[in-house]
Amino acid sequence: MTPERSAQRHRETLEVVQASASAHDDLELRLQVVSEELAVADDELAAQQRQIQELLERESDARAALRALTLAVPVPVLTTDAHGAVREANHAATALLGLPQARLLRKPLPALVAAAHRPAARTLVSTALRRGSAEGELVLTPRAGAPVRVGVVVTAVEVAGRPEGTSLGWVLSPRTAPPEHRAGHDAGHETGHETGHDAGLPDREAARADDDVLRAVAALTTLPLGEVGPHELLSRVAGLATRAVGGASWSSVVLGDPAAPQEAAADSAQAQAADGAQWTAQQGPCVDAYQHGRAVVSADLPVDPRWPALGRHLAGAPVRSALALPVRVGDEVVGVLGVYGAAPGALGAEVDLDRAGVFAEAAGALLREVRRAEELRSTAENLRIAMRSRATIEQAKGLVAGWLACPVEEAFSAMTTLSQDRNVKLRDLAALVVADPSRHDLEPMLRTALERARARTRG
Repeated sequence: MTPERSAQRHRETLEVVQASASAHDDLELRLQVVSEELAVADDELAAQQRQIQELLERESDARAALRALTLAVPVPVLTTDAHGAVREANHAATALLGLPQARLLRKPLPALVAAAHRPAARTLVSTALRRGSAEGELVLTPRAGAPVRVGVVVTAVEVAGRPEGTSLGWVLSPRTAPPEHRAGHDAGHETGHETGHDAGLPDREAARADDDVLRAVAALTTLPLGEVGPHELLSRVAGLATRAVGGASWSSVVLGDPAAPQEAAADSAQAQAADGAQWTAQQGPCVDAYQHGRAVVSADLPVDPRWPALGRHLAGAPVRSALALPVRVGDEVVGVLGVYGAAPGALGAEVDLDRAGVFAEAAGALLREVRRAEELRSTAENLRIAMRSRATIEQAKGLVAGWLACPVEEAFSAMTTLSQDRNVKLRDLAALVVADPSRHDLEPMLRTALERARARTRG
């Protein structure tokens, strides 16, 4: 029987006993009322305990955290079960595959792969399950439009306590080169050896850059949410941004206004120094990105005329170029992702903005998850305190009712009145009563408080 159902049964019994007690002012019946009231309280406390457990399970639910991060990034990302059936897909993935979310869910992903590439898709799944990750190329067949060649990174994510077991995260990157320019590349890519002629060199370089982004985004979806603190998570986001953005040498994530930061996480001392210089100068690309809510680029930061004071603090520093993007939680700008380059003009291309935007979005998603987890922990702790206090108060009510030979409701009124008169928290007063039921030094004060409570009721 569930705690809720048990509490209902005791409440029904309590109503019958209370009716009998009001008709016959008998001590035994009054004690039975107290007993039934305590039974109701115990069952309600058990129900609250179950609510706490559910909250904590939600906090540690890796699948929910993975979903939040997946939906946030503007790169096609899907999650499937170990057999390839789609569980989640973000907007970029549904657009790529030409299917709405409702029709895509539970559909086997290999069904959307060109027939000739389905064996490769199955190989990616088995390799990811065996090794933890796999990468290669596939040709997808969207429901509308021409086939699309994509780079793929698949990662296995263990979901503790879930009967369905492992989830697979699929990060996709459409290749821009025509398929004929990539002939002969597929088999070599999957085995780690490259093939093709010199004419395909720029294409292979582009593929390598795309693969760097894929690996970094795939790493985002496997960050250990709930296992490490927010500072460590944001440091990892910064490190992944450096890996993914062309021309980047160092990165950081600053929470709050960079001119008065609440916290900063960086992947290097160079990024920390660049953030510190902007805080000291009270100006710079990160400050502007935060205040105006838009991307800010500087080709040569130490000599940029927009921030002369910053230039003086950066004289001789290794940081030259910079790209700053706002980090948002919902519509609120809560921080800035700063990406720094060691060479003038190393950052600022459209592709750099797009790639850095992925990690700014990811930082926002992580912060949303951190806030949600903090709220859950706070709620759970408040419920625990309330449960402990309520259990003690219910016990004290029964003891005081016996001391004063009065109904439980009047005993509670006496305790409340004494709590107010002496400016003592009710739970602390109840703890004194329960600590030693044989001690009656509180009884005269409670009896006086009961008379005052009765007088107020008559008045």
